[in-house]
Parts: sequence; structure tokens; C-alpha cells
Amino acid sequence: MEGIALLRRAAEELREGRKVVECVVLASRGSAARHAGARMLTLQDGTLLGTVGGGTPELRCQQMCREALADGRPRRTTMERGVVDIACGGAQDLGIRAMSQADLVALDAALAAADAGEPGCLAVAGSAPEPGASFVPAGAGQDTGAGEPPAGPRVEGDVYVEPVVAAERVVIFGGGHVGRACVPALAAIDFEVTVFDDRPDVALPENFPDAAHVILGSFKDIAAGITLGARDYVIVMTHGHVADEDVVAQAIGAHPRYLGCMGSRHKRRVLERVVAERGASPAEIAAVDLPIGLSLGAVTPAEIAVSIAAKLIEVRHAHDGDASHACPSH
Repeated sequence: MEGIALLRRAAEELREGRKVVECVVLASRGSAARHAGARMLTLQDGTLLGTVGGGTPELRCQQMCREALADGRPRRTTMERGVVDIACGGAQDLGIRAMSQADLVALDAALAAADAGEPGCLAVAGSAPEPGASFVPAGAGQDTGAGEPPAGPRVEGDVYVEPVVAAERVVIFGGGHVGRACVPALAAIDFEVTVFDDRPDVALPENFPDAAHVILGSFKDIAAGITLGARDYVIVMTHGHVADEDVVAQAIGAHPRYLGCMGSRHKRRVLERVVAERGASPAEIAAVDLPIGLSLGAVTPAEIAVSIAAKLIEVRHAHDGDASHACPSH
């Protein structure tokens, strides 16, 4: 569990009157395992959710969170990971605090805004005796473009500021064997997954328990069932190549962050011709990932799902394959 999902869980716990302590990476330096914005929750019953990097440093943070759960006092600490049994090095500044009903008000406002496509920031003043979060909508004193999320997690003076945006959405067109394998794989890495299929016996929520939405619609008119946007990741794997061509031809105009289609290199040549005849530009066609996913030699539906998930992770973090990555990425 990561990102906005952890904030939702914190809000649920607070709404039920249960204690929650959060540990947040405020800033990092060097090869730290997790960077600013990474969060770990300690629930009233001792359940731990999320991670700030693992290893001995996280064990120390867990102990401090248990102490904060008992006494309610906020804490700030710096973990020099090179001197606490972690050879990778790097350092993290962390804030630990018991959340309150004031946080629930801010969380509810932040989550509602993110769900409405109106992102903003949570802000926590570290110098306050009992630091609590407040929510600042995008545009309220923030330097953001229209429709653009605020800048990333950061410390401004003594205030930790963190953007809250809706989870990235993956739309899977086709709920066959590979589509079914993709849903839990992508949900596990904190994508919100929507499945779209034209078969009544396939497009059933019970077939995809990890999907946020399951849509029954026509591949010839996807706009009647769903609106795609620039932040979406689109995966096309319908039950036939004609339907694949129909979906790609429609989805390409939305310029999603990722558009991939399952098939061979021969299929790509056919699809390029068909989609070009329907008005797609050479640049739009070149952006289609076909064959889909990373080239891992995947064969089974589960293996193909892993290769697709790996590709989406690469796109999410904009890795170019040559850049050096901090621990634990390679």
C-alpha cells in the first residue's frame, strides 16, 4: 500500500475513532531506499502499513512510532543509513506524529479534491506543539499550471508540503487470460485498474476483484463507456485484432501517458497501416508500445502481466535505462 491509498486508510481509521501514527520521509540524501513522501502508518492495534525503506532504520522508526502511539508526542529524526547496518549509505529526515481529528478534516478535503481531479497539498508545520495537517487546494498560492499537480513533496521552512493526487489509472481493454492476470499485478503496485470488455459474461466485477471498475461496452465506441485522459495508462488486449485496431485508433487521440497493445511485430505493421488510415499521425503511431511490455521472454499470462507491470513502472518513473538509480532500484 502506497501513496493516496495510505491516506485513505488513515482517514478510515481516524473516522472510526482509532489512533494512527504516521512516519513520513521529509527529505533524503544520497542512496536512500525511499525518498520524500514515502509513508508508513502504525495503527492502534500495531498493524504496520507502507514502508520508509526497510532494514534496521525502519525497525528503529517502528519503535519510535510505537512510542508515539503511546505518548502522542511528535518526533523528528535523521537516519544515516550508512551507519545503521545499511551499506548503501544515504540519509533520511523523518517526521513521526500521532494523527488527530483535525487531520481527518484535512484528509477528507484532500481526498475529495483528488477524486474530483482538483489536486492540492497537505501541509504540516513541524514547529507546532501538536502538528496537524491542513489542505491547500491547487492554485491557492501554489505555482501550478492548469490541471497540473503541485510540485513534489518538500520542506518549505519548517513546513512539510505534500501533493495529493488521485492514483494513476490503468484501463485494460480486454478481460481475457492476460487481462485477468494484469489486474492484481497492477493493483499491487498502486495503479487504479479499470477493465473494459464487450462480453457480458466477462465484464463482471466478480471476475476482477482487484479492479476499481469493470465496464461493459463496445470496442467500436469506447467513449460511450469511458473517457480517457493524458494521465491514463491504456492496455489493449481484446479478443481479436480488429477490436484491438478499433480501440487503439480511438485511444490514440487521447494521448495517454502509455498506450500498449498485445501482439507480434507483424501485427504492429498491420496496425500501423490501419490506424494511419484512420487519421493517426506518425508520431502518435510511434508512441504505441507493440509488442507490449518489457522484453523478458514472457509466455504465460502471469509472465506477460509481469512484463507489462514492469514496463508501466519504467514509464511511471521515466527511467531511460542508462541512468543510475538509488537503492534499491537497478
